[in-house]
Amino acid sequence: MNCRNCAAPMELFDRRRYFFCGHCGTFEFLERSDPEGVQVLERAADAVACPLCRAPLAKALLDGRHAVQYCEQCRGVLLERAVFATAVAGRRARAAGPGSPPAGLDRKELERRVACPSCRKMMEVHPYFGPGNVIIDTCANCDLVWLDFGELKQIEEAPGQDRGHVPRDVINLLGNILSD
Repeated sequence: MNCRNCAAPMELFDRRRYFFCGHCGTFEFLERSDPEGVQVLERAADAVACPLCRAPLAKALLDGRHAVQYCEQCRGVLLERAVFATAVAGRRARAAGPGSPPAGLDRKELERRVACPSCRKMMEVHPYFGPGNVIIDTCANCDLVWLDFGELKQIEEAPGQDRGHVPRDVINLLGNILSD
């Protein structure tokens, strides 16, 4: 497929369901559906730039309750590490069925260099050691996680015993909160 903006050949990122033009930075998504449960709330004039495509990040809600920053151009999500953990646990607890077998890791993704939108230091690029076989970008300094489009869905859809079950530590935490 050639880019609609510059006619250069586009690279297919099959796992994430999009084409990317390395020449001009254009994304072409294979699916035009809801961007992974993200609801844009505000587009601020002074928004920080997306670490991937440099477009301004919008303030948004993930799954109707988690505050995140969202790129409307590449559909990436920037979120606090605690929000990431809570969102993953909630999505996997609501998941039904055995899940989809994850694809192998794409080792070339480990070579990518992404600057944290908050502190501008290089984010750590590493495999997420939970389900889904995805490579995520994290900033230990700011306690942030960057997820490319499709990565959260891969984690959610990966097989595992936690699918359809609320983790015991979450049940205990909710019990403590409700008893106070």
